[in-house]
Amino acid sequence: MNLAQLIDPITDGDVEWVTKLMKLEALDEPRRSFLKSMSTLDVSACPGSGKTTLVVAKLAILARHWKSRTQGICVLSHTNAAREEIEHRLGGSEIGQRLLRYPHYIDTIHGFTGRFLASPWLRSQGIPLTAIDDELTYAARRKALKPWEYAGMKKAFESAFIKVESLRLRTVDFDNPLTGLSLKFGAHTDTYKNACKAMAHAAKTGHFCFDEVFVLADALLVKEPEVASALRSRFPCVLVDEMQDTRYEQVNILSKVFPRQDPDVCVIRVGDPNQEIFDVKVELPEPFPDQSSTMEIASSFRFNQSIASIANPFAYLPITGGLVGLRQSGANQPAPNTIIVFPDDDVSNVLDAYGQLLIQHLPADVRTSGVYAIGAVHRLENDKPEHYPKAVEHYWAPYQSEVNKPSFKPRTFSEGVHIARRYVARDATAALGVELIASCLLTLVRLAFPRDAIVARSRSHQCVEQHLAGRAGVVAAYRGWLERLLFSPAGITQAEWDAAVASGLMDLAADLVFSDQLLAAADAKAYLAWSTAPLVEDPGDNGGALLNTYRFETGSENVNIRLSSIHAEKGKTHAATLILETYNRTHFVNKLLPWLEGKTSAAKRPNEAAKKSMMLMYVGMTRPTHMLCLAMRKSSMGEGKAEIKRRTVLQQAGWAIIDI
Repeated sequence: MNLAQLIDPITDGDVEWVTKLMKLEALDEPRRSFLKSMSTLDVSACPGSGKTTLVVAKLAILARHWKSRTQGICVLSHTNAAREEIEHRLGGSEIGQRLLRYPHYIDTIHGFTGRFLASPWLRSQGIPLTAIDDELTYAARRKALKPWEYAGMKKAFESAFIKVESLRLRTVDFDNPLTGLSLKFGAHTDTYKNACKAMAHAAKTGHFCFDEVFVLADALLVKEPEVASALRSRFPCVLVDEMQDTRYEQVNILSKVFPRQDPDVCVIRVGDPNQEIFDVKVELPEPFPDQSSTMEIASSFRFNQSIASIANPFAYLPITGGLVGLRQSGANQPAPNTIIVFPDDDVSNVLDAYGQLLIQHLPADVRTSGVYAIGAVHRLENDKPEHYPKAVEHYWAPYQSEVNKPSFKPRTFSEGVHIARRYVARDATAALGVELIASCLLTLVRLAFPRDAIVARSRSHQCVEQHLAGRAGVVAAYRGWLERLLFSPAGITQAEWDAAVASGLMDLAADLVFSDQLLAAADAKAYLAWSTAPLVEDPGDNGGALLNTYRFETGSENVNIRLSSIHAEKGKTHAATLILETYNRTHFVNKLLPWLEGKTSAAKRPNEAAKKSMMLMYVGMTRPTHMLCLAMRKSSMGEGKAEIKRRTVLQQAGWAIIDI
């Protein structure tokens, strides 16, 4: 059955029902139209539009009327945000529980591909799926070679400016795993032969990198094309969230399994094409959005109209009628969106000037909900004097760029504990801290007991809990360590770590895989060594200062300014945001002055070179709820009459300007 046969038409009564159930704000016509739609559709939703909440509301309506016990709704994204929103908004309701179980399916695109396509193909070949995890796969490849073979191969690759870790399968011919790869080494060389041996061993023992699941999935669809039609029958309604972030190999699989032109499957894709800030090198098989079936949601609950008007010119795909800010300032005057002009050769006072503005214009309770300074470039590499300021690190020397990477892994377990405790101190929930401790525990298991690999999931804590299901004693020990590591008031000292904590964590890792710490590999020893807490600006703050956070104080007032990259903050909400001038081929803010000034030339279709910069600025500008700031070099303002004219134009565009 298709969607029209599985549920009755969605009515205004359904919309009112879900509005009351989820305590939603009054819904305008575009949002109501989205909730009532029952056909293939692309939804272009602006930042702060409540997109994920709206997706969950639609799922609730669909689940309310769902007639089949064997066909379900498939919800796919890059994160588990939809599942978490269902648990948060609907977890206690019957509808929420219904959505979270069979026949419905909610997962990441990787998870769906691995479960329904890659794993069946491997089983058909008699290969066990051991792990879909980059680190475990690298380790399996290393173990296939003798130490000197691996060292020689790695050195040869590095001399050709290639990372051994970048090797990926492009074929399911595991006897010839380098087929399809363009390398500088001939098939007769030891380097080529060893690379083949390493990759073949890992694949045949069931170890695969995350992105290699798409190669396996494609093999199944070629060999068994009826699998795609079976999945369409199983899931006649598919909803893909954060569509703008999908890469070619993901869309390639989705378009083969759920082609949008198939009348028997309803494919709803939701995202914001103006936030496509991750590199897309090739055109997608089914580009998003499809202009023939697109709906816009252009109003944001996050910010007011003053921020919306400033950000709107940076929408690379123009928004019909312009970006609309719905947040009201209440009785207070809105905080002034401010350009901080600094000397070209000195950024030392930029964060202090920002801190002063925050204390002057934002109440303390608003400031504590998160104020940020973010840059398009955050790592300081290949620095030259003319690039200054090149990166976020120039504004605050202790800044650690690695912490903001999605792939960030602490060098030691104890470093992970220090960082996790700061997450707990910083955030409203302990989720990030718990996830980091669980990730460190799984890393310890991999290093200590490499033969007892645990199949990695997208969420480490969930993986540990599932692996311990039915083992009440070990579950209690795991949760006891979480509580001690994250919440002990005095923290963990080196003496405690060396005397008991390191050994206790090794015992827990051993219990996790039914082993004994006496059998642990030597590789684990270095990972369990003590590390001091990462540097913070104020070492006298009893370790309470937050990682990558600059503390500004004046009199009795203070504010913690968190530093990050624009990429890392995509999808997040700030109370206030300062976008820092940085350098990549040219200075970022300076390059975008025509759009800041609202020049008519900027209204024309920008070229591809400006596309990424515009999207980065758009993402950065649409983070804050209360105040937006820019840090700009003095030379960008010009001199004499040109400077006077530029300042006037910027003020007319809605900016206040201060000089330091």
